[in-house]
Order: sequence, then C-alpha cells, then structure tokens
Amino acid sequence: MNKIKEIHAHTLRSGRNRHHSKLLQLLLQLPAIPYAHSLLLTTPIALANKLLRAFSLRGHCRHCLSFFSRMPRPDLRSFTFAFSACAASSSPSRCRLIGRAVHARLLVSSLQLDAFAATSLIDMYSKCGLLGFARRVFDEMTDKDAPMWNSMIAAYSRNGDVLQARELFERMPDKNVISWTSLISGYCRNGRHEAAIEAFSRMWEGEVMPNEVTLGSVLPACARLGALGLGQRIEDYARGNGLIGSTRVANALVEMYGKCGSIDQARRVFEETGDGRDLCSWNSMIMGMAVHGSWREALELFHDMRARGFEPDDITFVGVLMACTHGGLVDEGLRFLKSMVKDFSIAPKLEHYGCMVDLLGRAGLLKEAYSLIKVCQWSRIWSYGVRCSEGVASTVRSNWQK
Repeated sequence: MNKIKEIHAHTLRSGRNRHHSKLLQLLLQLPAIPYAHSLLLTTPIALANKLLRAFSLRGHCRHCLSFFSRMPRPDLRSFTFAFSACAASSSPSRCRLIGRAVHARLLVSSLQLDAFAATSLIDMYSKCGLLGFARRVFDEMTDKDAPMWNSMIAAYSRNGDVLQARELFERMPDKNVISWTSLISGYCRNGRHEAAIEAFSRMWEGEVMPNEVTLGSVLPACARLGALGLGQRIEDYARGNGLIGSTRVANALVEMYGKCGSIDQARRVFEETGDGRDLCSWNSMIMGMAVHGSWREALELFHDMRARGFEPDDITFVGVLMACTHGGLVDEGLRFLKSMVKDFSIAPKLEHYGCMVDLLGRAGLLKEAYSLIKVCQWSRIWSYGVRCSEGVASTVRSNWQK
C-alpha cells in the first residue's frame, strides 16, 4: 500500500500521466481496491475511467459498479463502462435493477448519449431481457452507426425474436460481416438451421467475406441438416483465407464432419489442429466416433485426452458412455459413471442415465436398467433418445408400468 500511495502522490504533484499505467496496475490488486475507492475525489477523470475499464475487462463487475457509484461527476465514458459491467453480470435481475439505476442517473445528468454509449446501453438491456428498453434507446438515436444496428439485431437474436432480427436486418442500410453473422447465429441459436444456411448463401453471393465467427456459426447448421457439400466448401474457403488455424472453425468442422458421418475427414481436421485443440475439440471427436460405432477409437481418444492433461466435462462423458454402449462394455460404462462423481465431481444428467439404460438394455440386463430408470422420470429419459431395440423398449416399459 505504501508503494501505491507514493506513486499516487507523485502523480498528483507532477500532474503528468506517465505514472498512470503503473498506478492503475497497482490499484487493480484486490487489497488496494478500498484505497482506489477513496481516491475518487482527487483522481483525474481519465484515470478513473481507465480504472473502470480495467475492472470491467477483468470481470470485476461489482468493483466497477461500486467505483462508478461513488464517482462525483462521471462523464459519458464512465457510463459506458458501467453499462458494460451491468451487461456482464451473471444475475439478470441484478442487471435489470442496477442497469436501470445507472441509466436513470444518466438521464438526470446533462450528458447526451452518443452512438458508442447507446450501443453499450442497448447491449446491457438486451442481456438482461429488457428488449423494449433496448429498442426505445435504438429508436431515439437519430444518428445510428453500424455497431448500434448490429447490437440491436444481436439483441433480438439472443432473446429468440428472429423475426424482428430479420426485419431490422433488412432495414439496415450498410450491412457488414458482423450484421450477417448476428443474423446467422441467431437463426442457429433458435433452431432455424435452413434459414441460417439461406442467409449465409445470400451473404456469400453478395461477396461479403465471412470471418471465423461466421463460419463457426453456420457450420453447426450444416451439421444439423447433413449439408456435407456446403461444409466441404466452407472448409475450402477457410483454408484459402487463412481461417483453418482458428480453433473455433476447426472445432465446428470436426463436429460437422462427425455428425455427417465423415469420420475420416473429422479426424483429419482434428489432427491438423495440433496444439490448438481445446476440450471442445476432444469432445467433438470423441462424440463423432462414438455415435458412428468407432467405440475403440473413441475410448482411446479419451485416454489420450486425459494423458495430455485435459479434464473431462459432462459432454465428454456422454461420448464415452455412448462408446461403451456400442462396444457392449457394461462394466466399463458403470465405472465411468461412478468416476464422473468420484474423480471429477460431475453430477450425472439425464443424458448419462439415458446412455446407461441403453447400454444395460442392449446387454439384456433389464432389471438393472429398470432400477436405473427409477432414479429419474421415465418419460424424460426416453425423450433423450434411448435407442434400445423395440423388444427391450417394450419390456422395460412394461416393467415401469407394473
């Protein structure tokens, strides 16, 4: 703390900004945050805003908003950072409460919204589910720039109103790659996969160059629809434009090829990713192999993943249990189910129980399958696609009803 006070005193005496970055780094240390709050009356607004921005970027949303609430005369940039901190809140109710209070403080000030601050405000309202407030801010701005249009389109997409997103998109005067990507990702997020591919095709025909986010958004639609040909064209485009090195694009390609049954192509992209692989990469490859019967390779890949230091998650174990089902590995499946809880503190979900019921049913262990079914509601397990034979299904159902 003495070092912080020394640098702060020197900054005040010199009136120069060259020590601001050092002071900023020290003030961001958690023990120094109360002292940072005490400096508000003497801290130049430029430094205060840098501190707000740093708090927001580092995920210290509570400190950012607490610091902002004590600022005697925040400027427009201060409000922008406060809006961003509200938007990053993990609690929608907290976001709504504090966000509206921050907006109210802006309204009673003499400050006028500019495009940058309005975009942050729209984003904040959309992330806490207040689309009406977001749209009101958008409509009241006479000078709308592309980021503001994109933020409003993304707001509708994020909240499931793809019709409004499309209507606003069509009205947008100068569409860019972010606009198209917001629309495409919104369609995919809301299960409108055909519409996503249609929008992507329009974008491509209009000679708007997709970026890695666009490709990562449309490839899941290709996977869901089995559009292997388009997926291959997208891979060619990614290679030709230096996007194949993106982990996001590579993962989407692995998932797409896996769901389309092209396991060899999925494995090729997976291997090319090399050190860029993350947990999603491993999960997609394990799942693809498991679904299409390559259960040995799927389990080998799981052990390889563990040897490389990756911790599995619940999605990993769905793929592993599917592999056990295809291999008829009852004992291994039960061990994996127990290991989820014991070794990784992962609570089994309906998908995991569904896989185990399928595994036990295929092995003819109907009593064990019935016992496991009693853990959960039967209809919910069946809705997760347990693919036992019809004979097994009928037998287990009859046991359930007794």
